[in-house]
Order: sequence, then C-alpha cells, then structure tokens
Amino acid sequence: MATSLLTRVKAQVDLYTSNRARGLIQGRGRSLFKGSGEDFDDLKYYQPGDKISDIDWKATARSGEPLIRQFNEERVRHLSIVADTSSAMATRAADGTSKRDAMVTAAGLVCFLAQQNGDLVSLVAGSQARPVQLPSRSSDGHLELLLRTIQQSTSAASEPSDVSWLLERAFRVTSRSTLMTLITDEAHPAIEDHSILRRLTTRHDVLVIRIGDADPLQPADLDHEVVDVEQPREISELARVSPRVARDVENYRRARREATGEMLDGLHVTHLLTGGEDAVVADMIAMLRAREYRHAHA
Repeated sequence: MATSLLTRVKAQVDLYTSNRARGLIQGRGRSLFKGSGEDFDDLKYYQPGDKISDIDWKATARSGEPLIRQFNEERVRHLSIVADTSSAMATRAADGTSKRDAMVTAAGLVCFLAQQNGDLVSLVAGSQARPVQLPSRSSDGHLELLLRTIQQSTSAASEPSDVSWLLERAFRVTSRSTLMTLITDEAHPAIEDHSILRRLTTRHDVLVIRIGDADPLQPADLDHEVVDVEQPREISELARVSPRVARDVENYRRARREATGEMLDGLHVTHLLTGGEDAVVADMIAMLRAREYRHAHA
C-alpha cells in the first residue's frame, strides 16, 4: 500500500528539523498563526508590559487615556491553502525536483501544523474552467484528500497560470478570517495582483510560498528538449547556449523576483522563495520561526 502524502511530509519534518524547530511546530500554533484565530473582546486601560501594537489609537484619542484591545483566542482556527495547480506547476523546480511535489510538501506542512493544533484546513485551487474547492475540516482523511487533490489537479494538461483569478476566487469563497497560504511559482503573484492581495490582507493573514523555476535554458543538458508548457514551443539550442540570452534571462528573472518581493513586503505579507522539494520544509520552518520572532517583538 502506498504511503500517504501526509505521512511523507511528517517524515520530512523529522528529517529536516532540529529539536528546537520541532518544538516550535508541536504546540506553538497560537504564536505561529497569530492574527488568524483571535476575536476582539473589549478595551482596557494600558498597563506597563502590554504590547504597544495592541493600542487602539482611535479609542485612545476619544478617551484621552491609552486603551488597548483585548482578544479572545478561538478554540479552532481556520487555515486555507490556495494552490496554483496550473500547467506551470507541473514542471521542474530550481533544485531539479518537481514543482508539483514541492507544492504538495508545502501544503502538507501546513496540514501537519494544523493537525498538531486541532485547526481546520480548506482548499481553493483549479482554474476558471475547472474550479476546485474543499471545505474546512481536520480529519486525517480530509487532509490526505486535500493533498491528493492538489497532486492530481496539477499536470502538463492543466490550464495556464491565472493566479489573479485564483486570488479573486479565494477572496469570494473564504468569508471567515483565516491563515491563507498561497503556493505558486516564482513568477507569481505578479505586480498586477497588488489590489486583490491588499483586499485579502484586510480579511486574512496571508502567507506566500513561491517555488523557484528551473533554469529555462538548461544549457548543460542539450540532449533533452526544453519546451514552454504554457505556450508550447521548443527553445532552440542556439538560444540555450548564448551568453547574451543567458544574461538577459537572468536579469529579467532577478528584476521580477525583486519586484514581487518588494510588493509583498509592502503589504506586510510573509513570504519565501524556495528552491524546490528538497528545501521547502526547512525554508518554511525558518520562515515561520522568523515570523514568530517578529510577532513576539511587535
């Protein structure tokens, strides 16, 4: 019998994490997911030791005394995975692994974290022609189905990338405040997605996991063809070995990475660009540890 995808992710967590990181994952969900599972309760007067970030400045201005917001933590948090299951995600990642496998592993880590803390996970994926959606649930069977759905929905025959549509759909169908994790490739989200991302951040706590693309020229492997999956055509051998083309491609990719990173930073969205399946677990844990540290010192 084939090993479940969730079990494979758990094995990778054990392989890649130190005891310190493992402790962060097991039972530290409140700090990791801060902002996605708390409801406003009341105002109280500021006391030494309270966080400055909890001050309600409008209420303070009205009362003339510093007031802070109090929150009640929900017993169950809601997480949402927004998966780019386009044809672009059925190709190779920067480290030579499959972007689809890296995406499944990244989604699996979110599911594992949710399972450790009793949280519910939903899925938004697919395309406008074939939308895919799973409700918020927490059982092993549901989480395994969620990962299998991502895996089976991602193929070279899938629709081309349309992350703008995917984000719009996630905004429409996810009314409850969630920790929303978008998993896509390094070309997305694009600058044109700034408006919908900004709307998402007003309702949800957003994470973005970007999986790096393989070198599109593959100059060291000329025995194999390189084909653009979204606009199927072979890249010529002459272009693949041209230093000028290589320079232009790298400059374009660097500028795109920097622009996307600046946009996400400007929206205060936690994000990472990972090399592929071999690195994604370690990279996500490092990102979550850094995120926890920022929240603890906010």
